Amino acid sequence: MDIRLIDSRQSKALQRLMESNAQYSRLVEGRAPVPTAASDALTAQPPNVSCLQKVDLGLWDGQELVAFADVIIGWPAKTVAHIGLLMTDGARQGEVLGRMRHDAVIDLVAQSSDIKSLRLSVVDTNADLAEPFWKKLGYVPTGESEPYVSGSVESTARIWLRPGVVD
Repeated sequence: MDIRLIDSRQSKALQRLMESNAQYSRLVEGRAPVPTAASDALTAQPPNVSCLQKVDLGLWDGQELVAFADVIIGWPAKTVAHIGLLMTDGARQGEVLGRMRHDAVIDLVAQSSDIKSLRLSVVDTNADLAEPFWKKLGYVPTGESEPYVSGSVESTARIWLRPGVVD
């Protein structure tokens, strides 16, 4: 397995990955992934964030993309890296691919002396699946939350933080 940066040239592989894990989209959007899900994920970024801050990483098993991570470096603060999405192939759940993908995120952000913590949000409609995974990796809820609306889903996104980048 190897880790490579992903850009629009790999959107077809990312679309296949997202469709293999349609349960995630159903939980957080209320529908299966749309045909533009991959290109949307590759271009989405918070307001006032430079495209240079956005890093998309893929975990490849040969020619097959088996896990994906979207990271914003230095957002929402200079000392934070925000994981926007971490997804594994639906048929390969339980193969520690998510942990491998997360380890690559740690390696990436450890290269920046500015980054002191990792941040993410867990949508309540996906919390039963997501929270145990993030807890194992050392994340804790901050108590912060914000309304979340995507597709037909109206929920709450809760902010989680992992202080210290390296174990």
